[in-house]
Amino acid sequence: METRSRSSVLSFAIASILATGIVTTHNVLAAGLHENIRVTHGHTVSPAEERIMMRSAARVLRYIAETRSAINAKNIGNAKSDLQQVRSLINILKSQMPTTKVRDHIWVARQHLDYDSTREVTADLVPIEEDLTEIEDFVPVKEARRHTRAAHEHLKQGDRTGAKKELKAADAALLYTEVDLPLSGTERQVIAAQKALDNNQPAQADKALKQAEGGIRVLATAVEAPVTQARNSLWQASKDYAARDYAAARADLTRAGVWLDKAAQSTDKTTREEAIKLRHSLKSVKGKIAQTGKGTGSSLTSLWLRTRALAERESEKASASWGKMRSESTVKSDLIEAKLHLAYAESAQFVQGKSAEVSNELDQAQGYLDKATKTSDKVLTEKIHVMNDELKQLKANMDDKGAKAHARYDKVKADLRQTIRDL
Repeated sequence: METRSRSSVLSFAIASILATGIVTTHNVLAAGLHENIRVTHGHTVSPAEERIMMRSAARVLRYIAETRSAINAKNIGNAKSDLQQVRSLINILKSQMPTTKVRDHIWVARQHLDYDSTREVTADLVPIEEDLTEIEDFVPVKEARRHTRAAHEHLKQGDRTGAKKELKAADAALLYTEVDLPLSGTERQVIAAQKALDNNQPAQADKALKQAEGGIRVLATAVEAPVTQARNSLWQASKDYAARDYAAARADLTRAGVWLDKAAQSTDKTTREEAIKLRHSLKSVKGKIAQTGKGTGSSLTSLWLRTRALAERESEKASASWGKMRSESTVKSDLIEAKLHLAYAESAQFVQGKSAEVSNELDQAQGYLDKATKTSDKVLTEKIHVMNDELKQLKANMDDKGAKAHARYDKVKADLRQTIRDL
């Protein structure tokens, strides 16, 4: 029997839910999806499949709207049924993310560390390495791979704590920001709405679903945002440059330039200003693209890293716009800006080797952390103080390009990312 493509199966599964109105459990849906998927190395998720995910997000939005209509019509039975279908669609979306399989394997390895021998857990790293190789053509995996290999070294020494820490960092490095962030926020609100309906609190359920709608709107547009598209083109350019396919790399840079021109028209001041700077850097790199010197490759890497940081900021800022409370949203916004400047500092330190720029970016990151403490609660303020102490250590070692410096950046980034996600 001919094997269906992932796109066809995903479309069929979602269409079945929408057309029949039958609530299907995630396990059944997942089985139907996975038994028909043929994985081809390097091409697990195509742009067409990503578009299907985004259209699916729009369908989730429709079901949430129907649920809210049922709540307001006091038809709680229909509302509960609609919410169950929303959960099924969200689970399908989560299963289709390119990093899902490797993150599942990382989770298993972390659990096994609680009760299996370190020698047995070492075997868990084999499928993780295979997963990373499978997705590296379209998802940056260098940072995650560095952590999994560090975990392997810890396991050889019998160090469970160190291995678990590295695996946690590997998982954090694989967050697919423009999808993970709004989708996880939406799922939390949908679960809250289900609990509210179970407790006969329809007004609370409607309030939660209004927040969920905001998350889905972010998800439905994030993948096609200009900065995100520019980031994708630059990632491909770096791969083509490494393969010495200079014609392809120049074409990739041309596409990235078009997207950055669009980003430069953004209503967001920071996005607009940073996109203009990135466009200027891109023109400089493009003029040297046929050169094989280390400087050209480093400039291209730095351009991609800064664009990736800006793309993450866009996704995180969008999520902040539908935060639970204005005070939380203000803190979240400050932490997002701190994370952007931290990423810029990291690029300047490890790729460009510009100490003055590292210092400037770390100062700006610290400024935003200090600002965040003025409106944060006691628990969050303590977390921010810890991150600020880490930044001081970074600033005291701006010329260090060793493993400890990498680890310190990774820790602060992970802490910021998780804090932003939780707010």
